[in-house]
This record gives sequence, C-alpha cells and structure tokens, in this order.
Amino acid sequence: MSQPPRNSLKKSFSRYLVRPGSLENIRLQLSSKDALAPLLGMALITGILAGGVTVLFRLAMEWPTTLFLSIPQNYESLPPFWRFALPVIGSLVVGCIYLFLNPRRRQVGVVHVLDRLYNHQGQMPMQNALLQFFAGAIILISGHSVGREGPAVHLGAASGSWLARALKLPNNSGRNLLGCGVAAAIAASFNTPLAGVVFAMEVVMLEYTVAGFLPIILAAVAGSAITQLTFGSQPDFNVPAIQLNSLAELPLLFVCALVIGVLAGLFIRSQRILIPQQRYSPLLRFLLVGLVTGTLGIWVPEILGGGYDTLQMAMLGELGVATLIAIVAAKLVATALGAGLGIPGGVIGPSLIIGACIGGIAGGLANLWLGEHTASPGFYAMVGMAAMMAAMLNAPLAALLAILELTYNPHILFPGMMMIVVATLVSRQLFSTIGLYHETLRALNKAGMPSWRQQMLSSVGVASEMNQSFVVTPREITRAAATELINQHPEWILIDLPKEPAPQLLRAADLATFLRGGAKEEAESEQVSSASDKLLDPGEMIDLLRLPGERKQLASLSWRATMLEASQKLERSGADGLYVCRHKSGSLDNRTAGIILPLQINNFYRK
Repeated sequence: MSQPPRNSLKKSFSRYLVRPGSLENIRLQLSSKDALAPLLGMALITGILAGGVTVLFRLAMEWPTTLFLSIPQNYESLPPFWRFALPVIGSLVVGCIYLFLNPRRRQVGVVHVLDRLYNHQGQMPMQNALLQFFAGAIILISGHSVGREGPAVHLGAASGSWLARALKLPNNSGRNLLGCGVAAAIAASFNTPLAGVVFAMEVVMLEYTVAGFLPIILAAVAGSAITQLTFGSQPDFNVPAIQLNSLAELPLLFVCALVIGVLAGLFIRSQRILIPQQRYSPLLRFLLVGLVTGTLGIWVPEILGGGYDTLQMAMLGELGVATLIAIVAAKLVATALGAGLGIPGGVIGPSLIIGACIGGIAGGLANLWLGEHTASPGFYAMVGMAAMMAAMLNAPLAALLAILELTYNPHILFPGMMMIVVATLVSRQLFSTIGLYHETLRALNKAGMPSWRQQMLSSVGVASEMNQSFVVTPREITRAAATELINQHPEWILIDLPKEPAPQLLRAADLATFLRGGAKEEAESEQVSSASDKLLDPGEMIDLLRLPGERKQLASLSWRATMLEASQKLERSGADGLYVCRHKSGSLDNRTAGIILPLQINNFYRK
C-alpha cells in the first residue's frame, strides 16, 4: 500500500524555525553570513566565559607559587637545587599524565586551535581543553620557559566552541565564536583588548569584515572587563613614556631588527627539526626539556616561569648587557626545545622577553658607544618586543598593538613599525618561514592556511542557502496524489527509498510533463503505456523511478554544516546532491530541511 506524499518541507521547516525570538529562529539566522545581532549576543556570552576561564587559569598557575615564592614570578630567589628540580618534577608529572591519554587527546595550544578551525569547523574537544588547563598550570608552576597565553588561547577557543555545541548552533557561527573566545582570552591575559581583536583576526580567523570584527571586539571587551574586575585596571607593566632621542638612532634600530629577524627565523627553523620528534614517548620528551630547562635555570634563573618580572626590568633598563645576552641565549634554547617537543605552554610571552632583551642589548651598546644622547635601553627593549613577536608569529599588527597597550607609550609606534617590517621580512624571506604556528601545522602534516574559497564557504551555513522548494514522497504514489503534489508548485521531488542506500531527486517538471501526457510515448513502463482510460484513473499507481527524466543520487548532511562541509561531502560521497537533515539519523521525514546541489555552491562563492 503506497503512502501519500508529505507536505512541503519548506512549510514544515519554517514551523520549527520562524517563531520570533525562539532559539530555533536564532539558529537559522546565525547560519547566514551577516547575522550580526544574534552573533553579538553570543559573542558577549563567549567573552564572559573565555575571560572567566582565562582568569581561573591564571589563578590556578599563580596561587600555588605563593607557597614557595615570596614574590610572584621571582624564581631567582630559589636555591639552585630547586631551580633545577622544579622543571624536572613538572615534566615528570605532566609526562605521566600524557602516557594515559590517547594521542588525539594530547593536542593542545594555539596550533591545535588552528587545526580544529581549519580542518574540523572549529569543533574543540573538551578533553583536550581540560588537559590544557591542568597540564599547562603544572608546567607554568614548575618554572618551564613558556608563556600562559598559548593555554589561554586554547581555553578561550574551547569556551566559544562549547557554547556553540551546547546551543546546537550552526558550524559557521561556531567558528565565529571560536574567534571571539581567542580574542577574549588574549584580552584577559594581558588586559589588551585591542591586541586580542587583531590577534584573533590576523592569526586565527584570517578575515577582515565588519560582521566579523564587531562580535570579536565585543568579546574582547568582555574578556578584558573580567580581568579588570579580578586583578584591577592597572597595566601589567609600569614603564615611563620614554622616546627616541634622534632619528640618527634609526640605523641602530635597523640592525637590531635584522638580528631579531634572524633569531626568529632560526627559532622557527628549529621547530621543523624538533616537532617530528614528538612521535617518541611524552615522558622522555618532557623529561629532556625539564633537564635542559633546570640546568639552564641554575645559571640563568631569569628564564624560569613566565618571566614577566624579567620583562619589566628589561623595559626599565635595569639589566646589564651581559645578563641580557645570557637570558637571550638560554631562553631561546629552553623555549625552542619546550615548544618543539610538545610542552603544553605558549610562546607569545617568551617572544616578548627575548625581543625585549635583544632590544635592551642594542640600547645598552648604543649608550656605551655613543653616550647617553641615545634613547634609554628600555625604549629599545619595548620596540624589540614588538619586532620579535611579529617576526616569530607572523602577526605584525597584533604585535604593534600589544606593545602599545602593554606600555601605554605612543612613542614606540614609529620606530616599532620600522623594526616590525624589517624583522618580519628577514624571517619570512631569508628563512622562508610563514610564522611559527603555520610552520608547526606543516611539520605535523596538517592542512594549514585555508584558501579564499574555503574561507568564504566556511562563513555560511547550509541552512541559509539550501533550496526549500521540494516535497518528500514515497516511490509509488497514485495519480491523484501526484496531481496534489504538483499543485504545491515544488521545484524538486525527493523520493524516499527506505530499502536503498540513498534517496533520489526528481525534477517536479518531469512529473508534471508526465501527468500532462507528454512522456507517454517515451515511457517503457507497462503502466505508463496502458490505455488512455487507465491513464485518467486517479487511483492509478505511478512509479517515480520509472518516469523519464533526470534523477540525482543524494547523500545526507547535517543542517549545522557549512557550505564548505557540503562541498567536501559531495566530493567524498560522489553524490549528485545533498539533503539537509535536522537529526543524526539522516532519514527523510518532516524535519528534513532542504537540498544543496553543486550549482548552488559554485554560484555562492562566485557572487
């Protein structure tokens, strides 16, 4: 016994999604590229979540150090034995934790965020985020030469991804919330909201649109507000507003930028050698890092921990040239080894410290050779920070704004811009690098920076682009049911085939032609070629698979998917089109939402 065709899915889908103010309606709006109003609301929530998690992480890594440090970050006050032992103990603890985890659950940090964004539509596993929180805190407490910003970025991105998953938002908006979480995390880490915005857009999202900027700005403001409510509104670094004394110092800054570019390039090149070694046991890798860091910490304790006290002294010009040289050498080795062998920490903080120390060396030598008519070594340290961060991360604008917000010194802009250009150019051209994060992705054999087509298709959900002019019907229907179906004026007929691997799509025009008798002479079916009195029988059964006309094999796709996922599903499945489902089973029912055909995808990114 045949079943009657189901009603138009466009009406059915609208019944679920068009209620004003409902969560379903918000989800449908968010599938569009320009859903600014609902996205701003989600961005605010993400900023609060990411800011809160970042503050909690900072407390988790700072509070335990009060038990053995009289002054925060002052690992120099520890006796030599503990300077060596702390990194080793931290390595052993985290290495043992890693041994019990599946290799997929060991991936953390900014590179993991980029991998999930580029290759998994921004869906961040919560198990990895939990590992990042606790393992990152242990590593930082134990004095490893890494920063807290990398873990914060991971936790902020995971906050946005969790919110999108909890509210079952479309994947394109999940990607946006991931970027909001990154911006809020950077803003909360340094109390630098503007740098957080630019870092998220320049390093992570790789796009500059009004609809993309505004939610990220709001999230960064929220993250910074959480930090100010917890730690106060004072800047992390209190430095005087010193400035360049003369344009004659520009050649000195140029040479300093060359050195910074070379060291940044060497640092990135070292990761190409070290990252493949992550195939070995994490316990052995981490123990090696702990032994090296601990040994260097005995002689150069300034490299231990986040090192922000060292950064403050460098910007104040309180460190001698010899001390600065030792810090640069030791910090480069310890940080490169830790980052390359997979220690769960960040490199943003160390890049600032290394850049500040190189700048301080240049300023100290300038004062020594040219007298005190040159700018303070602290000024050289500030612009050196910007140059090293830009060259290492391939993030010139984010670096410049970060230093501006950290120092509140507008005098660094002019010389800082010149140094950023030189250092980044040397790192990119002389060493053929594209930034630490993307080089790491390449070394891990993972897809890196997406093409413009992928970026465009990822920004829109299928729910906003799918064709809803169709009806679902079984394979065999009566002539009367077919006539009623055509009277709904659909563009397509979706034929439900429960016993077949996939449904098929038929143009409604082909069925209409048959009903008018235009396909009578071409049909091979016995029921189609029967007498005219039978053709006019409203109870006559019509087999839609035996009608003349073009039919398309379909595969299922979640309604949360992006247009990029639709394109990839078409390539993998070899199907002629996709039907969009609002449930995991992929079966056809009244919650089937729409149809996506290759022509729609091609027309979309060519608009």
